[in-house]
Amino acid sequence: MDDLTRLANREVKFMTILTKKDLFEMEEYYYWSGNKQYVPFPSELKERLLEIYGEEPLPHNWSEQDIHEGSRKIIIEYFQS
Repeated sequence: MDDLTRLANREVKFMTILTKKDLFEMEEYYYWSGNKQYVPFPSELKERLLEIYGEEPLPHNWSEQDIHEGSRKIIIEYFQS
């Protein structure tokens, strides 16, 4: 069995990343939680969040908590500056 076949037969792990759907849900959350001045997110902010959390930082993994907390900090910092 070659290396490629061995890799293909390994257990598949799902990666946690930020998606455009997640961004939409974040915008809804901020709107309904009383931060209506944050919505809609500027495209510059969306691009930054997707750049950071839109793909796995291999060889490490993001957890949902990493993405949520990191995004929250970036969003608040963006609107307070």
